[in-house]
Amino acid sequence: MSTSNGAGLAPECRAFASDGFAGRVALVTGAAGGMGLAAAQAFAACGARVVLADRDEDGVREAAVPGATALVLDVTDESAVARAVDGIVEETGRLDHVLHCAAVITACHSREADAAHWRRVLDINLVGAFVVAQAALRHMEKAGSGTVVLVASDAGFRGGGGLIADSAYAASKAGVLSLVKSLAREFASTGVRVNALVPGPSDTPMHAAVPAELKQRIATAIPVGRMGRPGDMAAAALFLSSPGASFVHGAALDVDGGLMLR
Repeated sequence: MSTSNGAGLAPECRAFASDGFAGRVALVTGAAGGMGLAAAQAFAACGARVVLADRDEDGVREAAVPGATALVLDVTDESAVARAVDGIVEETGRLDHVLHCAAVITACHSREADAAHWRRVLDINLVGAFVVAQAALRHMEKAGSGTVVLVASDAGFRGGGGLIADSAYAASKAGVLSLVKSLAREFASTGVRVNALVPGPSDTPMHAAVPAELKQRIATAIPVGRMGRPGDMAAAALFLSSPGASFVHGAALDVDGGLMLR
């Protein structure tokens, strides 16, 4: 696969665009837009062979990632995920990196949410994260190397019930943080690393419906004075997947402009 020199990437990612992932295979879920797409572009610019996965068929097939393979995938479908991961390994001979971005964000007041709402959010955000990680880890453990990065959220620490995230979403992302620690402990001795990327409020397609005035209010509460951008998350994902993070296991990397200083 041909690689680029990083032209067109967010400035945050250009430092990695030097073929540092050449010959590696990376699977990115939730790759039809936002941080997933930005990270997929960054992996490709660094030399990786990238597989894009998303349930948005049009979005994932139209994603602008040179040389990438597109998969239409529902991360809640355990058998489909297993077949997809097995297929990647069968075709390429390896799977080195997984970045799991696929999720749904919801903002339903707890007085109105029902059990069906909770089950849907947990199924996509938490069970889906486990299903993808498990399918990848089976192959990585045999290979004796690999990285898995699961995207959590600052809401997993702070709780929901706020302006753009509800209690179900927050609980699902807290579960992802705990899942990462468990998987990291279980697989560290195999040569596989599992970590969490923890975005703060970010200006991505997931928040497209948030009014501009509300986004500005959120931005003023962040020490750096702006919301996160897809490139911010992509650069952090590359770091966690890179040899530079070889001694990082079970970490929760805040990428939030200082919002979660603690």
